Amino acid sequence: MEWSNAPWLVHPHPGYLRDQRWYAKKHPRELAAVMRNLERYLNLLALAPDPRALQAGFIHPEKHGMIALDQRGSDGHLQPTRLYCFAQVRTQRVHLLGLGDKSGQAADLARLAPIAQALNS
Repeated sequence: MEWSNAPWLVHPHPGYLRDQRWYAKKHPRELAAVMRNLERYLNLLALAPDPRALQAGFIHPEKHGMIALDQRGSDGHLQPTRLYCFAQVRTQRVHLLGLGDKSGQAADLARLAPIAQALNS
């Protein structure tokens, strides 16, 4: 596959939109932090031929090709938060799947795994 310098598109899924509304009300600082890291991730994607090769302290590989972007790099003490994404190389889309805190990570991954598996096939 030949690499294109075209920008990656962001595609929010309905579950993410629901989570985003909740975080905007209950944890706006954490939401802002993971969104800043999403912007950083998109900038890295523009430079990398393969999203799986990206490494940064705020990027965590998960099952089924998902990645979790955390809140690191922001000022102050923030609740550990994860933005779950799936970078689909074929379409150059970053699918935003959901948001969650560290304590609910196992449940979030179980809830989002079927979506990631469908995107991965």
